[in-house]
Amino acid sequence: MDKNTKTIVWIVSGICALAMIGIVVLLITMSHLRKENEEKDREIFNLNEQVSFEQSQAVLRFDDEHALDEQLQTFEHLKLDNDSLQQLLDQQTEHAKDLVSQIKKLRQENSSDKARINALLKELAAVRELIMGYVRQIDELNTQNQQLTAENEQVKQENQQMRQRNTHLTTQNQQLTETVTRAKQLDVTHFEMTPLNNRDKKTRYLRKTVKLQLDYTIGKNITTEPGMKTVYLRLISPSDRLLGEQESKVFPFEDGEVPYSLKQEIEYAGEVYNGTFYWSFSGEPQEGTYRVEFFAEGNQIGQFSFTLD
Repeated sequence: MDKNTKTIVWIVSGICALAMIGIVVLLITMSHLRKENEEKDREIFNLNEQVSFEQSQAVLRFDDEHALDEQLQTFEHLKLDNDSLQQLLDQQTEHAKDLVSQIKKLRQENSSDKARINALLKELAAVRELIMGYVRQIDELNTQNQQLTAENEQVKQENQQMRQRNTHLTTQNQQLTETVTRAKQLDVTHFEMTPLNNRDKKTRYLRKTVKLQLDYTIGKNITTEPGMKTVYLRLISPSDRLLGEQESKVFPFEDGEVPYSLKQEIEYAGEVYNGTFYWSFSGEPQEGTYRVEFFAEGNQIGQFSFTLD
């Protein structure tokens, strides 16, 4: 081996040695960095756990036993106006009691298991949120009920107003019907009594009176239907006795039947009609005031009085 070859060998050997040393140093450095990163990761994890634990306590205000008891009392004193939700509330309240009991036990034992306490606090927070959800549902239902009550009240008022309007219209219709009925009703506008003797002559003496001539006038009425009409007359004595009363001599009136003394069939054409009834006494007439009542088509169309003395 000449001198140049030896020199090259030494140079290559030196480079290899330096390369080996560099690799060893690099491996040692990488291992150290990996350990540092693992330690930092553990620190961050522990810090996150601590922050999560402290946040749970801060948000829920469960920092001590007193805060837990206050929260539990709040749950127990909640009463909902809904049987189904109240049953769910009672179930969740019992669950909350159990969670609070476990948290207290771990704290009394000075447990270092913060993860377990944190999990219980989170579960208690979930229970609290569930219970508050029931409360919100009741609030929403109450609001809806108030709105429905207000709407129902408005509907009732509108219905009441509608009933009042209907009643008013019904009253108006009844009044109109009555007005039309009255307008169509016949009306005796004039009556005159003439006492007659046995020769059908007018007499001034009661003892000579054997017959009464009863003249009447029905006024003009163009609204009533023309045609044959039956006019009934009731002649009532001074002793308040219906003259000529018989069981078979009755006419329909309102909801019953009324006895009459005389009746006439007349043809009425809507113009003024003059008619006459005659009443004959079987003995000497009674002295005093007599009443005469006229009826036609289910209506009383006239009432008068006269005196015999």
